[in-house]
Amino acid sequence: MDQTEKPKEVQTEPVLTSVTRNSSELRSSKDDVESHLGGTSSRVIQVCVTAALGGFLYGFSANAMSGTLAQTSFVALFLTTADATSRMDALLASFLGGAFVGAIVQAPLSNRWGRRKASLAAALISIIAGVLQSASYHIAMLLVARVLCGIGAGMVIANSPVYMSEVAPPRTRGLLVGLQGVGIVTAYIACSLCGLIFSFVQNPVQWRLTFVVLTVVAVGFACSLIFVPESPRWLMEKGKEHQARLELERLHRTKSDPNGTLARAEATQIKAQVDAERHLPKGYIYIFKTPHLRKRAFCSILLWVMGQGTGITAIANLIPVLMGGLGFGNTLQLGLGVVWTVAAIMGCIVNVTFIDRIGRVKLLVIGGITNAAILSTMTALVKFYLNTTYQPGINALVALYFIFGFAFTSTIECTSYVYGSEIWPTHLRSEGSTIAYASFFGNALAYSAPINLALKNIGWKYYLVFVAVTVVSTAILAVYFPETKNLTLEEINAKFGDEVAVDLKDAIAAEVDGGTSSAKTE
Repeated sequence: MDQTEKPKEVQTEPVLTSVTRNSSELRSSKDDVESHLGGTSSRVIQVCVTAALGGFLYGFSANAMSGTLAQTSFVALFLTTADATSRMDALLASFLGGAFVGAIVQAPLSNRWGRRKASLAAALISIIAGVLQSASYHIAMLLVARVLCGIGAGMVIANSPVYMSEVAPPRTRGLLVGLQGVGIVTAYIACSLCGLIFSFVQNPVQWRLTFVVLTVVAVGFACSLIFVPESPRWLMEKGKEHQARLELERLHRTKSDPNGTLARAEATQIKAQVDAERHLPKGYIYIFKTPHLRKRAFCSILLWVMGQGTGITAIANLIPVLMGGLGFGNTLQLGLGVVWTVAAIMGCIVNVTFIDRIGRVKLLVIGGITNAAILSTMTALVKFYLNTTYQPGINALVALYFIFGFAFTSTIECTSYVYGSEIWPTHLRSEGSTIAYASFFGNALAYSAPINLALKNIGWKYYLVFVAVTVVSTAILAVYFPETKNLTLEEINAKFGDEVAVDLKDAIAAEVDGGTSSAKTE
């Protein structure tokens, strides 16, 4: 990757006059455009990796209860009552319900105070929730703490990809924003390892240790925010143009573009687009009343109707329990949970590697078809071999769980985080993220909350719900979603019928042409 150089003094006045010249006058300059679009600075990589710790915090918060449900000390304290199954469902549902609220709350905070401060607020809530969870002695206290934990996690998972999409360059935005998914699944691995390691602790505090680690993770994320800048697009929207231009140059100056031509052209495009949108209405009513915004909203909702319709959250949170249903002991349940998360992270690596090459929509369609086929096979195996001693059938079902995890994360996981954050205009991006993650948590809640009772009462038939939802939503997605790869956030507007105030290639050509003219004058 290219290394970031020290930024030079930034031009604070937009070069709109040169951008709006006749395109034929810029033809010779456009020959150099492509050379400025390539490359990713070490600075923007560092910033996006740091921001992806928000995904890690969400993943650890969401999965902390998974391994805990199999801890003997936790079972002894909370799950020896007649309503144990309902309690497990409530512990999963309380987190998702809180996360739904958190996804809504983050939008006004992010719009008013900035992306960094919204993430800091989420981290502080997660710290408090971590302390309360690790100190819980009654089921009611634990449920309240899980709701609070969900609020913090919902805020950070909705806000982080917005921030990452706004700082990443267009050609590698898919890879960089996709690190959110890598962070989430890496946290699943860390959480599963904690559950496995702490299962050997012979002490009543055994189950609390995972939540102590969660608290430390939240503290670490809060501290990491010191090292990331505010979003240049948010700064531009708030009238802080000089600071926005400085941050863009620090983020996007590379060895292949040592003069920061791309950064200055982006600043010109962002400024023009922000000015064009400045007096437009805001709010959810406006979104659903306006055709081009309503399409974005439907895309955001359908994105996670399909993603969660695969049952991924329900299955991921219950892997140890599902393995228990196949006859494995506590330690092996937790160990297989670790292996499942390793398969999932391998899928994430594949996803971020190809997302900017294959495209978002193609990956989502491939993922929907593949996961529907896997779920159909799993349905048959669950019907015939769950709670049996037929080893070949059990082994096949375990293998499919792993294949399912890999198939989902290699196509849908990271792609969804990217697509849901990049399709919205700057002045409505936080509200758009709220719509996307309201769908994320609403659908996750719908499938996860009743899963223990559903598997107990209707068994394999519950998997048919996942198959049906995935097939139908994938078919709609394939014909309804516009492709967005390699476009700037402003240029994506055109895919939804909006006007793009300034074309990025025109802006780059104008910068190149202006620099050449200055050199000749000197």
